[in-house]
Amino acid sequence: MIDDELVLLNPGPAGTSPAVRNALTRGDLCHREPEFTDLLLSLRSAIPQALGVHHTHESILLTGSGTAAMELAVTNSVRGGRSVLVVVNGVYGDRLAQIARAGGITVHEVSPPGAGLTSWVTPVDPEMVREALVAHPDVDAVACVHHETTTGLINPVKEIGEIVAGTGAVFVVDAISSTANEDQQLSEIHADFICGSANKGLHGLPGLAFVLCSDKGVNRLFEVPARSFYLNAATHLNAQRKGEVPFTPAVQVCYALDEAIREYHEAGGFAARTRLYRDRASLVRRAFDRLGLRILVDERYRGNSVTTLRLPDGVAYRGLHDELKKRGYVIYAGQGGLSADYFRICTMGEIPWYRLEMLEDALEQSIEAVRKL
Repeated sequence: MIDDELVLLNPGPAGTSPAVRNALTRGDLCHREPEFTDLLLSLRSAIPQALGVHHTHESILLTGSGTAAMELAVTNSVRGGRSVLVVVNGVYGDRLAQIARAGGITVHEVSPPGAGLTSWVTPVDPEMVREALVAHPDVDAVACVHHETTTGLINPVKEIGEIVAGTGAVFVVDAISSTANEDQQLSEIHADFICGSANKGLHGLPGLAFVLCSDKGVNRLFEVPARSFYLNAATHLNAQRKGEVPFTPAVQVCYALDEAIREYHEAGGFAARTRLYRDRASLVRRAFDRLGLRILVDERYRGNSVTTLRLPDGVAYRGLHDELKKRGYVIYAGQGGLSADYFRICTMGEIPWYRLEMLEDALEQSIEAVRKL
């Protein structure tokens, strides 16, 4: 990455390496040729292998954003006449609920106590999930976001998964912004559907998503009525098990993910990637403390990649964004009710270490510049 290249500190699309970008130029390939079959089968095994669930989960690849994976998982996990229980403490938990309702599925929600911001900065108590399952015996699936990108909050998916595992329901986890960069091993969370993306923690390019399915999850998706033509899980799984795809895939983005996974293993795999993200978070958060920037989420509940910060007095988001962009950094606004007073700095993807070390000065200069306007 050259000195004047923009560093993306937004929560996706995340920065990529030159080799990943160059993988797009491997050439044109028809998805009905045996070369693509080889690539597809390789990725179907490489993704669960990279994430430590290759003994328990089977992958479904999708051309689409992470939301496509969320929609496939939710709409294919609930049988007819049954309902879904959704953990909501941020925009993406709410999105899971919206997806279910759009698919004609009855939704029950569980959220931490408190209204507005209070419920967005607190992980849900797993016992609330247990109580909701007792209160709603028709629940066929429980859906939860692992890392709520809205705030940078981590939910206790392992504890929730243990509760769900003792029932007839399946557990759907949105791990899109936590895949390969959060400390919780996916093999420990008892998830039946794990939603992920090629971008973000895996450092591939956006446009390719995946759902990792346990045996319980696979059995469930064959019992669910078709609620979508394109996102019918059985259609994709049946085809991909034969090395085929039902619809035209983003072939070049598959090339890029293939390269990204190779780089991931060369760099040390899961242990090294999560350590890198912890170290990045520690570096930038020390800088935020020195600058007097207040972090929204309590340290106990913070993820490794997203930090939500209160805007300094006298500084509006747009002005700060534009000043930082002049200095080579792209930041991101707060979502929903946070948009007026908070912004986000995300340390996802390929970022040179020295550019993170330079961020403190860039922030200080940008804040001063905005205040002088």
